[in-house]
Amino acid sequence: MSVIDVAERKGRYRAASFYFFGAMSLATLCWSMARPDSDFLRGLWVGLTFAAAANLLPLARWLKPSSEIARLLDDDGVREHRRISCTAGFWTAVVSSLVVAMAVELRAPLGPLDAIRVVATAAIAVALVSFATLELRAARG
Repeated sequence: MSVIDVAERKGRYRAASFYFFGAMSLATLCWSMARPDSDFLRGLWVGLTFAAAANLLPLARWLKPSSEIARLLDDDGVREHRRISCTAGFWTAVVSSLVVAMAVELRAPLGPLDAIRVVATAAIAVALVSFATLELRAARG
């Protein structure tokens, strides 16, 4: 198996894992908001959200700059997909913060920490799904 084949396989695996991280971030947010007394669920949400955000960074390229596979997994197309997905996440954060502000203004029972968690989760989930979708489309050719 060539280096290119390995990089393509890892890229598809990374994209699939981003769908999983996005879904799990949303699920843990819902579970932790349904059970606000559960410190475990809140900690799980923090850990998953942090891991999801860290996975959007080019960590392999930073940690292994001389690796051929890391270079293939962070080429110009991937950097452009990362930029597009982070832009989508930014605009999701803006829109979701406005929606949360309107909901709170209408007396929705939402505390400040929950409002922040909703905005952060929406932004991360959209960025992950956007990146994964762009990567899988590019892999199909």
